[in-house]
Amino acid sequence: MSRRGSRWTLDEENWSQPWWIPLTAVVLAALIWGLLGLVEGGCRTGARGGCVAAEGYRLNGWAFFIAAVPAYVAVGTGLVTDRWPPALGLTLGGTACAAYTLTQGRTPAHWAITGALLVLAALAPALTWWRKRQAASPPL
Repeated sequence: MSRRGSRWTLDEENWSQPWWIPLTAVVLAALIWGLLGLVEGGCRTGARGGCVAAEGYRLNGWAFFIAAVPAYVAVGTGLVTDRWPPALGLTLGGTACAAYTLTQGRTPAHWAITGALLVLAALAPALTWWRKRQAASPPL
């Protein structure tokens, strides 16, 4: 872990760490498990009028709620960095979650989630490869 002063930062050294692979896969799995609970159970109107998870799917709703921000960071990092571990974690997690999604159902919502996951799984290594190639090519 790199330290600048007393603050931890997401610098290039941290993006190269292999712990990004399981971290991204697990965070994405938690997010998708929560999302599938909302897809399968639907939502009902809450006390304040918003959408809340149906009975029996409340744990899924909490998992979706709690995993949203870490998934945003992990997916964003996998798409914007030129380091392989975050991109490989996104590829591994996206592919595994897409397969799991299809085992849970074949509704249009399941297919949409699967398609989005497979696009992310293919896009992350492609963008990383492109960035590495751009960095290696000499300027004109």
